[in-house]
Amino acid sequence: MKFVLFEKLAELSGKELIMFIAAAVVAVALIVLLVSLRKRSAEAEPARRIDTRALIYGALCLSLSYVLSYIKLFSMPMGGSLTLCSLLPITMYAWAFGPACGFTAAFAYSLLQIIQGAWIVHPVQFVLDYFVAFTCYGLASLFPKCLPLGVGVAGLARYAASVISGVVFFADSAVEAGYESALVYSLGYNGATIGIETVLCVIVACLPGVARIAKEMNKKRA
Repeated sequence: MKFVLFEKLAELSGKELIMFIAAAVVAVALIVLLVSLRKRSAEAEPARRIDTRALIYGALCLSLSYVLSYIKLFSMPMGGSLTLCSLLPITMYAWAFGPACGFTAAFAYSLLQIIQGAWIVHPVQFVLDYFVAFTCYGLASLFPKCLPLGVGVAGLARYAASVISGVVFFADSAVEAGYESALVYSLGYNGATIGIETVLCVIVACLPGVARIAKEMNKKRA
């Protein structure tokens, strides 16, 4: 494990730097736009108002999650890192706007993670670690009455997908690390990143202010 807080940001260049700056600019622009549209949306037709809110909040949360994914507390040697609660904005969006919007946004986030940099050893591993794992964030939408529960389930589902990938496709790495069990190795390896981040995000989701923000995102569903 290597502690890389803000170090990765300093190393960004080329396409990654452009995408990070673009995502940050979009996030700021959307916050400004959301504030300006708040009063106008109150006067719009209900269906149109909901669609507009879903679109704006979706882009905002997607951008925030992507930006936060670059703030890494530490990285693991063969992929995976502990980020600054990057899963929280996208799971909050899924929780607030339901399965259709939630899974769509989560899948879009998986594409951004692939662009950011994918660790690929096999096509099935690629699907598990990216398309399946990150789309699991949409599961938060199935628990509309409890944000921390939704965040926890989404994080654990991603953790499970990555653990399965580790057992099947990284067994050799377990042996090299001195582990007799690939399962124990995968549980520990992914637990140091996805597991810890899930716990942190659940704790943050329990804060009263965060719950109020999530409910404000879609008053109709709350």
